[in-house]
Amino acid sequence: MEIGISLYPGLSGGPADVEKFLDLAKTLGYTRLFCSFHIPETHPEQFRQQMQTLLQQAAARHFSIIGDLVPGAAIPAALTHLRLDDGFTPDKVAALQKRYPEKILVLNASCITEAALIAYEIAGVDLSRVEALHNFYPHPHTGLSEAFLCRQNERFHAKGIRVGAFIPSQTGRRGPLFKGLPTLEKDRDKKAALAMKHLALLGTDVVYFGDGAPSEEELTQVAACGGEVLELTLRIPRFRPDIDDLLPQHVYEIRPDEAEEVIRTTNSRALWKNHAIPAMDYGRCHKGTVILDNEGYGRYKGELAICKTELPSDRNVNVLGQIPEEELFLLSYLHGGQKFRFRVVE
Repeated sequence: MEIGISLYPGLSGGPADVEKFLDLAKTLGYTRLFCSFHIPETHPEQFRQQMQTLLQQAAARHFSIIGDLVPGAAIPAALTHLRLDDGFTPDKVAALQKRYPEKILVLNASCITEAALIAYEIAGVDLSRVEALHNFYPHPHTGLSEAFLCRQNERFHAKGIRVGAFIPSQTGRRGPLFKGLPTLEKDRDKKAALAMKHLALLGTDVVYFGDGAPSEEELTQVAACGGEVLELTLRIPRFRPDIDDLLPQHVYEIRPDEAEEVIRTTNSRALWKNHAIPAMDYGRCHKGTVILDNEGYGRYKGELAICKTELPSDRNVNVLGQIPEEELFLLSYLHGGQKFRFRVVE
């Protein structure tokens, strides 16, 4: 998964601050920059000057630069991706693609219908050179529903088109409302890393900060979970070196035959094959409790699972720890074949 930032000339500080921000993002592994060419809160001349400087700074650091355009606007050479919103007919999109063959066209993933995609194809648009990007929603209660985002993502994926979406910052929100810039309404008040994991589990290919001033901590946390494997936090009651040193070293894969009461893993028995697992720390389990079958379960020794519901105490099952409350919602999106790893904390 790719991760990106957003900056808004006229609203994002001076050139020195922007340069420092770009350097930090690049160091952390961010590869994309989103910027909009139609923000009514900015002064036109100030916007033009700051945008020119921003594009130079971002291009020098080899960011892919996505510009949110309006029809008739000049297209800066530094833009690598052209996001096309209202006013771009299929014929105009096809003409733009022919005029700028080196640039990727980006459709509005929140508004394009199946009929519109067909119209683009009829007009001669090469969808293999197209991406899609959802809107962000500054006004509370207006963000997309999860079900709608999933339907849209599936529509684009069926055509081989990658889809991006936005997460909010909780510390550096953009005005004038300062209510966050998420794509999904559910994510408006979530921590940035949790919102990012949420979008990834819903099949989103690229995730951008919508707000232009996330903290260094937010940037770092999102970058740390930007890989292809979901990271779950595991809180443990105390450190047990024979177990807890091993837990974060492995990537676990979920079995394809989904169980009713637990999320089972396919490869954990082999991982623990050469390790003794005596009975210890057994007790009642709750949703999000991580358990490991001990030697009392014979050939099942080493099977690691995450509880989906309340389960009774079992002497043959060791309780390793608990997924924190704020991450429990992620378990609903885990299905057969998906992979995850643990970040172990006391």
